[in-house]
This record gives sequence, C-alpha cells and structure tokens, in this order.
Amino acid sequence: MPMRKWRPQDLDATIDTFRRAVHELAAGDYTPEELEAWAPQEADRSAWERRLEDSRGWVFQINGKMGGFITSDAPGHIDLLYVHPDFRRMGVAGALLDVLVADAGARGITALQTEASRTAKPFFEKAGFSVLRAERVMRDGVALERFVMERAG
Repeated sequence: MPMRKWRPQDLDATIDTFRRAVHELAAGDYTPEELEAWAPQEADRSAWERRLEDSRGWVFQINGKMGGFITSDAPGHIDLLYVHPDFRRMGVAGALLDVLVADAGARGITALQTEASRTAKPFFEKAGFSVLRAERVMRDGVALERFVMERAG
C-alpha cells in the first residue's frame, strides 16, 4: 500500500491537497465565500506548521504524488482528512481512515471523534460515525457549518 507517515517536507503538498479538496470537492455544499474562508488562496504556512508539528499523520501516495492525508491531533481525534481531487473515489479516504483506526487501536484508543464538513459527513456515516451535534465555526468572519461526529469503540 502506498501509505507512509507524514513528514515536514510534505507541507506544501498538504496545503495544496487541502485547498484543492475544499474548493473542488466541497463546492457543491458551500458557497464561494465559505470555501475561501475555509481554505484561503494564501495559506498561512506557519500556522500549518504549528498545527501539524504535534500531529500523527499519514500520506497516501499515488505515482509519487499526494493522493490524500489524515492527521490526529489528540488521542482519538481526527483533525484533518482530505483527498486530492485527482484521486477521489479511489478508496484513498477509506485507506487513510483504516491506518488511523489501526494506529489508535494499537495504542488502546477505540472511540474516535471528528468535526466533519457537509461534504465529509456521508463518508464518516458510512464508516460508522454518528452525528453528536451540528455546530457553526467562524473562519475569517464567515460562519461554516460542520458536524461533531463520533464512532464508539
């Protein structure tokens, strides 16, 4: 399987994958204003570095390119899961989630939680997650809807 641990040198590809996934895959679920607030044209690389430096993360590579990535920023919490639009519907998200679930299980963590977008909610529901509540978060002065979801152990 083309899976490996996330490395700091993956930062640019991570930001690109995130931005493209948001703007291309979530475009049917959010307005252009919401998409730009969520994934601005100019990424704050320092903020990304700080966010990822203490995370556990994995990258799915396809032909040497980042097909997607997943990170956990606390035991049992999925922080980021994004698939590059060129590789959607190829099982990348499921493979990434499987790696994180296996890693969590090896550390004795059975319950998982995440905050899913409208776009990601059906994926997580199919993976056994349930919605605990909907919430709105502010990004650059714009309210974005997301769903706090959990998969019990």
